[in-house]
Amino acid sequence: MENINNLANVKLDILVAEAIGIDVFYPDNHNKLSYVARLGMVPREWAPTRFWSQGGPLIEQHKIDLNWGWEETSEWTASIEPDINVQGATVLEAAMRALVCLKLPNYVKQNE
Repeated sequence: MENINNLANVKLDILVAEAIGIDVFYPDNHNKLSYVARLGMVPREWAPTRFWSQGGPLIEQHKIDLNWGWEETSEWTASIEPDINVQGATVLEAAMRALVCLKLPNYVKQNE
Protein backbone atom coordinates (compact mmCIF):
# COMPACT_ATOMS: atom_id res chain seq x y z
CA MET A 1 0.00 0.00 0.00
CA GLU A 2 1.41 3.38 -1.00
CA ASN A 3 1.18 6.60 1.00
CA ILE A 4 -1.02 9.09 -0.87
CA ASN A 5 1.47 11.90 -0.14
CA ASN A 6 4.07 10.10 -2.29
CA LEU A 7 1.84 10.26 -5.36
CA ALA A 8 2.25 13.18 -7.74
CA ASN A 9 2.51 14.11 -11.40
CA VAL A 10 2.20 11.26 -13.92
CA LYS A 11 1.90 8.52 -11.29
CA LEU A 12 -1.04 10.31 -9.69
CA ASP A 13 -2.56 11.04 -13.13
CA ILE A 14 -2.44 7.31 -13.95
CA LEU A 15 -4.24 6.44 -10.71
CA VAL A 16 -6.89 9.11 -11.33
CA ALA A 17 -7.53 7.54 -14.74
CA GLU A 18 -7.85 4.12 -13.13
CA ALA A 19 -10.15 5.50 -10.44
CA ILE A 20 -12.59 6.92 -12.99
CA GLY A 21 -12.24 4.19 -15.62
CA ILE A 22 -10.26 5.95 -18.35
CA ASP A 23 -7.65 4.06 -20.36
CA VAL A 24 -4.39 5.98 -20.64
CA PHE A 25 -1.27 5.25 -22.66
CA TYR A 26 2.02 6.67 -23.90
CA PRO A 27 1.79 7.30 -27.65
CA ASP A 28 4.75 6.24 -29.80
CA ASN A 29 7.69 8.65 -29.50
CA HIS A 30 5.94 10.77 -26.88
CA ASN A 31 6.62 11.03 -23.18
CA LYS A 32 3.25 12.51 -22.21
CA LEU A 33 0.40 10.40 -20.93
CA SER A 34 -2.57 10.37 -23.34
CA TYR A 35 -6.17 9.22 -23.59
CA VAL A 36 -8.90 9.13 -26.20
CA ALA A 37 -11.98 11.06 -25.08
CA ARG A 38 -14.28 9.40 -27.61
CA LEU A 39 -13.87 6.68 -30.21
CA GLY A 40 -12.38 8.12 -33.37
CA MET A 41 -10.92 11.22 -31.72
CA VAL A 42 -7.27 12.16 -31.74
CA PRO A 43 -5.49 11.27 -28.47
CA ARG A 44 -5.15 14.12 -25.97
CA GLU A 45 -2.72 14.62 -23.14
CA TRP A 46 -4.05 13.33 -19.78
CA ALA A 47 -2.97 15.40 -16.78
CA PRO A 48 -5.82 16.12 -14.33
CA THR A 49 -3.25 17.21 -11.75
CA ARG A 50 -2.31 20.12 -14.06
CA PHE A 51 -5.28 20.75 -16.38
CA TRP A 52 -8.38 22.40 -14.91
CA SER A 53 -10.37 21.19 -17.91
CA GLN A 54 -9.83 17.62 -16.64
CA GLY A 55 -9.46 17.99 -12.86
CA GLY A 56 -12.05 20.73 -12.38
CA PRO A 57 -15.07 18.65 -13.48
CA LEU A 58 -13.88 15.80 -11.22
CA ILE A 59 -13.77 18.17 -8.24
CA GLU A 60 -17.33 19.23 -8.95
CA GLN A 61 -18.63 15.75 -9.77
CA HIS A 62 -17.24 14.19 -6.58
CA LYS A 63 -17.99 17.24 -4.41
CA ILE A 64 -14.42 17.63 -3.22
CA ASP A 65 -14.11 20.35 -0.59
CA LEU A 66 -10.95 22.47 -0.84
CA ASN A 67 -9.30 24.68 1.77
CA TRP A 68 -6.01 26.57 2.02
CA GLY A 69 -3.98 26.24 5.20
CA TRP A 70 -6.40 23.89 6.95
CA GLU A 71 -5.21 22.84 10.40
CA GLU A 72 -2.30 25.26 10.04
CA THR A 73 -0.69 23.61 7.03
CA SER A 74 0.80 25.67 4.22
CA GLU A 75 -0.79 23.50 1.55
CA TRP A 76 -4.18 22.88 0.01
CA THR A 77 -6.40 20.35 1.75
CA ALA A 78 -8.96 18.31 -0.14
CA SER A 79 -11.77 16.57 1.73
CA ILE A 80 -14.34 13.99 0.67
CA GLU A 81 -16.74 12.03 2.83
CA PRO A 82 -16.18 9.66 4.54
CA ASP A 83 -13.22 11.09 6.45
CA ILE A 84 -10.78 11.70 3.59
CA ASN A 85 -8.49 14.68 4.17
CA VAL A 86 -5.31 14.98 2.13
CA GLN A 87 -2.92 17.78 1.24
CA GLY A 88 -1.22 18.90 -1.94
CA ALA A 89 0.98 21.71 -3.21
CA THR A 90 -1.77 22.74 -5.65
CA VAL A 91 -5.56 22.57 -5.59
CA LEU A 92 -5.58 19.97 -8.36
CA GLU A 93 -2.93 17.79 -6.72
CA ALA A 94 -4.81 17.75 -3.41
CA ALA A 95 -8.15 17.08 -5.09
CA MET A 96 -6.82 14.25 -7.26
CA ARG A 97 -5.18 12.66 -4.21
CA ALA A 98 -8.54 12.76 -2.43
CA LEU A 99 -10.29 11.21 -5.43
CA VAL A 100 -7.77 8.36 -5.56
CA CYS A 101 -8.23 7.75 -1.82
CA LEU A 102 -11.99 7.57 -2.34
CA LYS A 103 -11.99 5.32 -5.40
CA LEU A 104 -8.93 3.15 -4.75
CA PRO A 105 -8.84 2.73 -0.96
CA ASN A 106 -6.99 -0.59 -1.12
CA TYR A 107 -4.14 0.97 -3.09
CA VAL A 108 -3.31 4.04 -1.02
CA LYS A 109 -3.26 5.07 2.62
CA GLN A 110 -3.57 8.44 4.26
CA ASN A 111 -1.28 9.64 7.02
CA GLU A 112 -2.27 8.25 10.38
